[in-house]
Amino acid sequence: METILFFDDWALQRRDNCVRRLGEPEWRPEATLEDDLTEGTWNFPTVWYDKENALWKAIYCGAAEYPFPRERYQEALRRNVEPKTQVLLYAESNDGIIWNRPDLTDRVDLKVRHRKNQVLESGVHINGAPVFVDREDPDPERRLKYLCTYGAWEESEQRILTSGDGITWKFQDQGWGKRVHLDTPICVFYNEQKKTYGIANRLRVGERRVALIETKDFKEFSEPRLIVFPDSEDPPMVQFYGMPIFQYEGMFVGLLWYLHTDPSEIGHIKWFGPIDSALTYSYTGDGFNRAFHQPFIKRNERGEHGGGSVYASSMVVAPDNTIRFYSGGSKAEHFSNQKLNDAALMLHTLRLDGFVYLESYATQGRITLRGLDIKGPELQINLKVPYGSARVQILDETGAPIPGLSFDESVPFTGDELFYEPQWNSGKDLAEVVGKQVFIDIELSEGNLYAIRGNFERTRFW
Repeated sequence: METILFFDDWALQRRDNCVRRLGEPEWRPEATLEDDLTEGTWNFPTVWYDKENALWKAIYCGAAEYPFPRERYQEALRRNVEPKTQVLLYAESNDGIIWNRPDLTDRVDLKVRHRKNQVLESGVHINGAPVFVDREDPDPERRLKYLCTYGAWEESEQRILTSGDGITWKFQDQGWGKRVHLDTPICVFYNEQKKTYGIANRLRVGERRVALIETKDFKEFSEPRLIVFPDSEDPPMVQFYGMPIFQYEGMFVGLLWYLHTDPSEIGHIKWFGPIDSALTYSYTGDGFNRAFHQPFIKRNERGEHGGGSVYASSMVVAPDNTIRFYSGGSKAEHFSNQKLNDAALMLHTLRLDGFVYLESYATQGRITLRGLDIKGPELQINLKVPYGSARVQILDETGAPIPGLSFDESVPFTGDELFYEPQWNSGKDLAEVVGKQVFIDIELSEGNLYAIRGNFERTRFW
């Protein structure tokens, strides 16, 4: 089955009276996990669903004090920014909403322990995350990967830790040393098309544009290549703090963190301002487009978690076919006050395929897909037409309706379905056109169109 989404018009032959809309993830305040060890600046959580144990699991990040060399952090201290070390904390849940922080004191032996659910030592400076859930690694004990900078300043080096359960972590000897220089957040994803891992990171430490580093084995790496940077359509003085990337239905979705900076702030880097998450997408995983130059996961009202900054760092398709975005959210803006107990793990939910959709307007909309080679009869449409209706017809290679599969014979659909299967009064379906090139034509009134799935391939002309 192939899926067609509507981030752009590439898959379309025709679009009439349909406007492209940006989805709006819904904040779920009941799923908020507070921990006074967290700070928004360092809390980049990873959440995944353990299907085998029917359990939601989370690694979120605390920020702990450590004896840092003050003479090397003068610029930060001058701005009342206190360096911290990142602490990995573990939580679990039956539903991914109500969280439990288990006491792991007897399972994880630590010299410096700040919380009962802490799973990684914090005696030196560690800075990385979000943790990567690697479903391609054949070794289940390496399922989770945490890339981080270990040590302070000249003594620091890049390290990788792995875990099978999120509780027991081991350093891997990758021989990186100081050959690799990454800056947090370190966002790892797998590219199924290229059979490589990608690391979305800054081009250089402190330079807030998004670069891509590629590797097959976490031993040899490509040079960083710039893939996303602010342009003239962005808000003034915005910087890109990070971009977690996720595979989705043969594509790649990026959550681009906008740091809205203060024009009057002078320094090598800008430290302060609110953060929210915009949306990017890619067909190849190595070049990204914007889906609107505006926030996708927006900040909440002032005083709420996420009212100052929201760092969307984890995306999961839940068993109930909703998309979940887990974020580190803070009430205050980036680095504005580290003394506040204002950070938490947050959840936003979105309809399946709901990143971007087409909405009909001015009575009736219509879209026609580009040519498709039909491999089987399966056809499913994700759409919402609670008061209007939708009809589907199939056109031959000349653009003429195929008898039995026309609009006139289509059974009008009213309702809300993720996997609606079109029907025709003739009793025919796409089995009639298997092995042929056709065009799928959809008529929509007062409705939204999110995705089309089917047993087809896009026609190749050479």
